[in-house]
Amino acid sequence: MNFKRSILGAIVCAWIAICAIGHMQPTMALAQGDQKVMSYVDSIEESKAGMTLWETIQSGGVVMIVLGVLSVVAMSIVVYLFFSLNVKRIAPRDFAELVIEQLDNGKFAELGETCKGKTNTIANIINAGLEKQRRGKLFAKEAMENQVRQEIGGLWQNISYLADIAAVAPLIGLLGTVVGMIQAFNVIAFQSAVVKPILLAGGVSKAMVTTAAGLVVAIPVMLFYTYFRGKVQGISNRIETYGTDIIKIFEESGD
Repeated sequence: MNFKRSILGAIVCAWIAICAIGHMQPTMALAQGDQKVMSYVDSIEESKAGMTLWETIQSGGVVMIVLGVLSVVAMSIVVYLFFSLNVKRIAPRDFAELVIEQLDNGKFAELGETCKGKTNTIANIINAGLEKQRRGKLFAKEAMENQVRQEIGGLWQNISYLADIAAVAPLIGLLGTVVGMIQAFNVIAFQSAVVKPILLAGGVSKAMVTTAAGLVVAIPVMLFYTYFRGKVQGISNRIETYGTDIIKIFEESGD
């Protein structure tokens, strides 16, 4: 009797234990499922956040270094042009009217003193003519005309570097795109199937980042070039106007 009760009690306890375990397993599975869901949600949030700016730049590889150097050079040129392309310093109106007046009056001695030590384009044109004056009006005229062309050419040369950078930067970005796509295709050809998606995404990401970086460098540089082109055009017109007047008066003023 006691044995039967013990067996019955053991059966009941076992049944209770089985039911308890059966009840716990779905709960544990549900908890594990919740953890997986939370992990999946976290991964989605991380993917939405994406890479940081520095990680994006690093993903571009060596090409990003070249584009970074180009951007620094372009910014240096822009800062230099902002300070140097000053029409009042390059071709001052008051100074030009003064030397034209002295030329009209034939005051060549005073003209030389007026232009001595000056670094603007008007003074450079006058000094070029005065240096050749003793050889005749024809030599003086040619010297001043050459000086006018040199002064204007120098202005255009300074801003042409911005146009070159604006043209080269997208090509360098395109080179990075080609390299990234080559890496992506190499992954497809040579890597195992397990790591293909990760490495393939890395190559495509590099391709896109370098293309975007090339455009990021080129577009602002082209805008600055357009701005400075207008300034140089205005300064060049003033130099040509004053240069033409000075050469004509110089030619008519005698030896």
